[in-house]
Amino acid sequence: MRQQTVTVSSTPNVVIESIPGDLRVAGWDRSEIMVKTDGDTLEIATGADPIVISCDEDLIMYAPRGAKLNIEKVAGDAILQALNGPVTLGPVAGDLTMNDLGPVSMDTISGDASLRNIGALNAETINGDFTLRGGHGVCAIDKVGGDGSIRDVDGMLTIENVGSDLYVRNVHGAVTVKAGADVAFYISPVAGQIYDVTAGDDLIVRLSPDTNVKLHLTVKTPESIQVDFPGIEIPEGCTTCDVIIGEQKEGMAEMLLTAKGDLLVTSQADPWESAADFDSGNWHIPPIPPIPPIPPLPPDFSERINRRVQASMERAQVHIEAASRRTEAKIQAAMRRAEMKARAAEVRGRRGGHFNVNVGRWNWDISPHGPAEGSEAVTDDERLIILHMLQEKKISLAEAEKLLAALESK
Repeated sequence: MRQQTVTVSSTPNVVIESIPGDLRVAGWDRSEIMVKTDGDTLEIATGADPIVISCDEDLIMYAPRGAKLNIEKVAGDAILQALNGPVTLGPVAGDLTMNDLGPVSMDTISGDASLRNIGALNAETINGDFTLRGGHGVCAIDKVGGDGSIRDVDGMLTIENVGSDLYVRNVHGAVTVKAGADVAFYISPVAGQIYDVTAGDDLIVRLSPDTNVKLHLTVKTPESIQVDFPGIEIPEGCTTCDVIIGEQKEGMAEMLLTAKGDLLVTSQADPWESAADFDSGNWHIPPIPPIPPIPPLPPDFSERINRRVQASMERAQVHIEAASRRTEAKIQAAMRRAEMKARAAEVRGRRGGHFNVNVGRWNWDISPHGPAEGSEAVTDDERLIILHMLQEKKISLAEAEKLLAALESK
């Protein structure tokens, strides 16, 4: 599992690249994006606008509510909730669930789509069933492959084609819908609006008793039309006719109702209540897994840390002492070699001319004839001895410089 958290603005522009599994997105009130995946790869590119997120498995994301979200593709199911910013959704291979969102634009949904309390909706194809409860703006869909169930839309509703049954209730704007099977339509017509409803089979329309509306009715056979309002009579043998319910007014609402089966317009509750509502009523959004809590520290955590620090200090002291012993041994060996050279120089001095440099109580032979055949050249150990004596203040700085210069010219 991989997890990352980045600090962002309250309205970040976010792109989620193709997700090979399921996607879950939720808005929160933090100026952070937190993402996690069960896979091995998780990348967040924050260097430019937009922020780009990618992974190799399922993805869970928390983002600021005002985030602008662009999702390229989802191979599994997608669940989105609590986002105010616009959402653009590419193809989804599984089911789609949305709750409490701003405006949404989406591509093909291969499974079912269940939406509640969203902004304007612009969708291409939903191959499964479609459910909408609470739309705040225009709802425009090219195609629904299964059943459609829509309630409480503030704006215009347009569905070019519903493959099976369609249930519509409480739309407060113009309506244009077409279904391959039955349509149940419950509406309070608004003056100046046009409602165009086509059913591949039966069509039942429920209006309030005090409705003022002009109906344009089209059926296949005269026996298929029934308008259950007081004082309304359908001309005998009519398959296409106009009917006015209520008081005729300029600019009154109009309804174009077409059915290949039976067409019923009524104000009674019983026929309406018997009509199918294709929403099962079992609305449930799977919760996004909670943010993993920070595990508590073990009771002996502080004691364990202290023991580790103490052990580290002891190991360091052992290393320091060993290094000091090695250095001291080198110095002692160098001093012994220097003493041996000094004695050798003294012997050479007795044999012939020589030149000595006296530094404190040390006498160094720097004869221009050089060391006797087979003697060693000046070594770093000798220089180390001089520096060591200087450090211990056994000789002065001037004496050390004099001695080093003599060694270099030897």
